[in-house]
Amino acid sequence: MLALTKRLQQEITSASLLAISPPNGNAASEAFTIPLESDDNAEMPLNETVRQPPKRIQLLMQEAASSEPLTLEELEEKQLKAEQRRQELMQQKLEIIQKNAQMLMRPHEETPGEGDRNEGAEEQPEKV
Repeated sequence: MLALTKRLQQEITSASLLAISPPNGNAASEAFTIPLESDDNAEMPLNETVRQPPKRIQLLMQEAASSEPLTLEELEEKQLKAEQRRQELMQQKLEIIQKNAQMLMRPHEETPGEGDRNEGAEEQPEKV
């Protein structure tokens, strides 16, 4: 830990010197990089999850590796079933849309009390 701290101090000091006194005198055009990692642990990831996928993905990968690849007939059968499911879902959606459209196009039914009051007022002539 102490060696790492000293090394970082040296890198910061050398970087500071470069920033203070550039070789050509134009500080705005100079660029330099400061390594954030030491070469000692460059291969080690920050945590274990970077190297390994989650357990459920590992299980799926193991199952896929142990099973036989699908034949052309099996693939075609799966595609046919998937297409049938898609068609059924589309048909259900279409039926729902048609039902909603019919409900929107249907005239509103008036309640018995409201219709009688409005019609009676129009039929009676006004008395002057």
